[in-house]
Amino acid sequence: MRLLVIIICFLFSCSLFAQNSTVKLQTLRGEVVDRGTGKAISNVVVELLNYTPRVAAISGNNGSFELLNVPVGYQRIRVDADGYYDVVHSELVMVGKQSVIKIKMEEEFTMDIATIESTQKGRFRNTKMMTIDEMNVVSARPFNIEETNRYITGFGGPARAVTNYPGLLNTDDAQSYIVSRGNSPYGIQWMVEGVPIENPHHFATMGNTGSIFPLLNNNLLNSSDFINGAFTAQYNNVYAGMFDINMRKGNNQRYEFSALLSAYGAEFIAEGPFKKKGASFAVAVRAGIFDILQNIGINLGTNVRPRYYDLNFKIDLPTKRAGHFSLFGIGGLSNAAILNDDTGEDAFVNDGTDFYVTANLGLIGLNHLKYFEHDISLKSTLSYLVEDYKIDGDTIVQDTFLPYFTMHNLRHRIGLSSILNKKINTKFFLRGGIHAYVHFIAANGAWLRRNQLYSVANEVQILTGGFLETRYAFSKAFSVVLGLQGMYWSLNKNSWALEPRLALDWRIGKQHRLSLGYGWHSKIQSFAISFLVKKQADGNYDTSNRALGMNRSHQVVLSYNTSLARYWGIRANAYAMYNTDLAVQKRNSSFSIANYGNFAVYPDSTGLENKGRGFNYGVEFSLEKFYNKGLYGLLSLAYQRALYHGSDQVWRSSAFDAQYVTSLVMGKEFKVGKKKRNLIYGDCRFHLHGGLPYTPIDLEASRLAGREVLLEDQAYSKRLGFYKRIDVRIGARFNHRKKRISHHIYVVIQNVALFKNDFEVKYNPNTEQIVTTQQFGFVPNLFYQIYF
Repeated sequence: MRLLVIIICFLFSCSLFAQNSTVKLQTLRGEVVDRGTGKAISNVVVELLNYTPRVAAISGNNGSFELLNVPVGYQRIRVDADGYYDVVHSELVMVGKQSVIKIKMEEEFTMDIATIESTQKGRFRNTKMMTIDEMNVVSARPFNIEETNRYITGFGGPARAVTNYPGLLNTDDAQSYIVSRGNSPYGIQWMVEGVPIENPHHFATMGNTGSIFPLLNNNLLNSSDFINGAFTAQYNNVYAGMFDINMRKGNNQRYEFSALLSAYGAEFIAEGPFKKKGASFAVAVRAGIFDILQNIGINLGTNVRPRYYDLNFKIDLPTKRAGHFSLFGIGGLSNAAILNDDTGEDAFVNDGTDFYVTANLGLIGLNHLKYFEHDISLKSTLSYLVEDYKIDGDTIVQDTFLPYFTMHNLRHRIGLSSILNKKINTKFFLRGGIHAYVHFIAANGAWLRRNQLYSVANEVQILTGGFLETRYAFSKAFSVVLGLQGMYWSLNKNSWALEPRLALDWRIGKQHRLSLGYGWHSKIQSFAISFLVKKQADGNYDTSNRALGMNRSHQVVLSYNTSLARYWGIRANAYAMYNTDLAVQKRNSSFSIANYGNFAVYPDSTGLENKGRGFNYGVEFSLEKFYNKGLYGLLSLAYQRALYHGSDQVWRSSAFDAQYVTSLVMGKEFKVGKKKRNLIYGDCRFHLHGGLPYTPIDLEASRLAGREVLLEDQAYSKRLGFYKRIDVRIGARFNHRKKRISHHIYVVIQNVALFKNDFEVKYNPNTEQIVTTQQFGFVPNLFYQIYF
């Protein structure tokens, strides 16, 4: 604690000399672009709302604008351009950091002047209700940095923040796996700047989509889309949920810095211009210190000792003729010691075994965006990904460590993609793209004491595909999005897909929107399944999982959105999914791949075949109070079912059939001080779901076998207790009266009500009893952040 105080004082003193100019108000800059093509829009009026004297600006030829003398705090701006729907956007303004935003405007359907004037009140769009990509009209919502920072997210990261939305939950308090509408987290797909990445987290195992600590830094993210069903044709290799992440550019006019310290780690961010006009950089570094805390005697409730470091960056390089270039990347180094716990009460370790994990991940990409005449744009991306995961396990027998298990997965991937956009007119928009990713895979795992291989792969495989989609507006109120997506995975002859996508979009009156979407979606098998092998009685290895084809899903979603008054929004969805070609065992069994995909637990079954089925359905509702007068909130309700059958043809609840999911986030901010430049705030988050199903344990058989034996014929017939948790946050923001410095200090307390939530039910061979382990209890964390 003494070291933490010294570091805070050092950063504070350094910041006093960082900027010398006196600051009373702030500048808000940005650019305005067409939502479809991304081209700059000139002569746009940008005005600060509800403020006197009037603060306004007009965008230049490159779409840029600058609002001067903007007061600190949350502000709303209105953007108005001929031939486009007006846009209303909210933004947090601080003295320590200049706000730089990007506004996307939607072109109006062609009509005469009289009609435009008569419907003036219905011509605005709220960015809270607009997706980033205009093709995403069904079961999609925008996700921005403002919401990420405002809502409580535990250890942070977009995977936790998104679970405030209906129908989404994390599988447990430690992991950030996303369960979307009852589907396995394995069905989630991430994209960073248009590049697919299966798992942007520390300790990312091959084939998983989540982990404990996020690798993405919230403070370098830009507005993004999350879609959890009936995806458009540009998205492939996904069936549960798509996180389309964008990274923000750095400030291209002045240098800015920020630092954050917490009880568990620290980060530093720098951004600013290059010498070349318009070029900028933004870089963030972060470190976690959980292992240090445990080494000095602080109890975190587990014997897992993690340490991690990560880097996020983006370099933006606009040119006059060659187009717009951007270099981006994320990378992380992490290791952990998962030490034996003989009490059986630690949910995250194995009795009698020590595991040592090292996981490194890096993604770097180069984007090139070029605009041509006749509303044509071409975006191409070259990328390189590396994943290196290693785990070694030792069995502890009478204080002697015996080698038990080892696994080393290494993958290099080189990718190239291009997307062409063409706006033919205000009615007709066309988009097409191709991609190819070459995978260099080396996966080697072994049970050392048995002298048996666990997984084997030393090869080169290719994932390639393309898509074509169009949006056509029949009228101002009705439009259609139609697309076709194709994909091929070279591992076997069964891994290809040609999938239709369709969405109908009705705007009813001035405030209501109804959309209906259908899509056929596929995802290749997890590498952890495809490269699994098992030794047979004759000494040969069964490698038949390599022949498994894709998991597939037919999805229908009905969406309804409306704005109530100025600061309220409602979203509702009804959906049904029929999942096919799920991997199941050939023999009569309840096994299905639909029940796996969280916490690095994968089946050890080979000889699987694509004959399983699943059926998910549900309804979702959210009521959102947009920020106004310091008050904001989001209520999310969902009823969802996730059913499946294995090769035994018996329909059951899946492992992710939570049934009821409820989330409530709300907060209030109060401006304080003589000139109301500072604020204090408090917010809370309540989350509830019906508890996840599990397979009961045969106690007598487990005692005889000396290990856990499940009642497979009663798979997922039991359910963990209702999950409930309340998190609170109290904080304050202080803006310096004369310097360009802002301070942010806050405390977050997870599970403030001390609810005891079940994590798992397992057999403890030491006590020969069935035990129920618990999730995290009371977890406090203190944060200090400074902008200068």
